[in-house]
Order: sequence, then C-alpha cells, then structure tokens
Amino acid sequence: MIDAILEEHLKVAIDAARRAGELVLASGREGHLQLMEKHDNDFVTETDRASERLIISIIKESFPKESIFGEESGEEDSSMGQRRWIIDPVDGTSNFFRGVPNYTISIGWEKEKFQPLVGVVYNPRQDELFYARKGGGAFLNGKKLEVSRITDPKRSLLVCVPPSRHHEAASGYFKTEETLFMNCSDVRSFGSCALELSYLAAGRLDGYYELFLGYYDCAGGAVILREAGGVIECLGGFSDTRCDIVASNGYLQSWLKEIVNG
Repeated sequence: MIDAILEEHLKVAIDAARRAGELVLASGREGHLQLMEKHDNDFVTETDRASERLIISIIKESFPKESIFGEESGEEDSSMGQRRWIIDPVDGTSNFFRGVPNYTISIGWEKEKFQPLVGVVYNPRQDELFYARKGGGAFLNGKKLEVSRITDPKRSLLVCVPPSRHHEAASGYFKTEETLFMNCSDVRSFGSCALELSYLAAGRLDGYYELFLGYYDCAGGAVILREAGGVIECLGGFSDTRCDIVASNGYLQSWLKEIVNG
C-alpha cells in the first residue's frame, strides 16, 4: 500500500516539476525579470513566485488536504497533518537571473517531518530530471543512479559552498574548506543545493559541505541521494530554517565529518 502511495505522490511531483520548468524557461527567454532582494544576497523574482503558485495548484488538484512548505509562501496550514510537500520553485535564483544554467525546481514529500520519502529535482536548462521515492531507487531521465565508489579522499571531487548570506561565518568556513581542499582532488560550487545533491547521486561528485541552507533546498535531493546509496546528514539536526549539510557517497562520510567537526 505504501508503495502505491509513494508512486502516486512521485507522479504528481514529476508533473509539477516539469510544468514549472516550462514556465521558468519561458520566463527566462522573455528576459524581463523583476528582481527583488529578500535579505543580503538572497534574491527572488516574480518567476520564483509564479513557479511556486503553479506547483501548489498542481499538488492541490490531487492532494487538497496535504500541507505545503514553500520557500516563497512559507508553511500553509500545518494543522492539516504531517503529510507535507516541500517546494523550492527555483533553487539557484542567482544563476537563473544571470543566465547560468545551474538552477532547478525541487519538490519533496514527507509523511513525517524531516523524513522525506519522495524527491524530484528538475534542471530545465539541461532537461535533466532526477527523481526517487523511498525503496524504489533513484533515476535520471529513466536511468538508474548510483553514487561513486571513490574511497580515497585524495581522488575525491567535492562541493564546498561559501556562506554568501552570512559573511560573518566566512573565516571559520574557509579554514574548513582549506583543510578539505588540501586533502581532496578539487572542489566545485554549482549554486543549487538540490542540483549538487543530485550530482552526488549520479556519481558526478563525491562529497558536499554547505552551511545555512533551508530545508526546502535539500529535502527533494536528500531522497534522491539516499536512494542512490549516498548519505546526507545535518549537523545539529534538520530544521525548516537552517540546515548545515555534510553529504557524500557514503564512503567519505566519516572523513568529511571529522574535518568539518574540527
């Protein structure tokens, strides 16, 4: 029974992500983006909001009694129960409005808080659809995903993302990143947590460290990574407002955490 429930939610999430991707792409082609700054280095466009409205409308057609937690709209009627959709309508807004192709639509679904069971991450510019549901494996455009088998940190390719919205934390962060850099092959930053977790799931990356994320950034990608055999942990535990992420192919998790924890 639970498999059927998860498949039904996954189907709706895929449909919503694809349709939102079409909207975002069309908006980007038109080139008339109304840009607003919510906080320092935290931007939103009308496209973000339109994408979220569209995703919510699609979800509500099939699941009118389930709650929503969206980056732009916040939490909607949490009294409806623990079944909750977590939405980032454009993860990587700065990439989007600057014309960089690394942005995604991210959708997760959970039956219990902070235990996501369904995840969809769609990169419309590359037409790459990553998706997973608990117990069903992870996929990219229909092809099954598996994390890398890199066990030697010296051979690893890591994602390390500076705290762009919290410059006060830069000094401590860069000390940690320097230690990671000196002990790995190289580092990257793509500007979308959901995309980076999906790349980990696809074996394109081996480890990931980032601070000050929102839960909507990582909920969808977390399911995809876990179903591909990887690990994601939040230092101090997951919350809606702050997630400090250490994630990997699993083989490098202990090494990453040892460095991050100092």
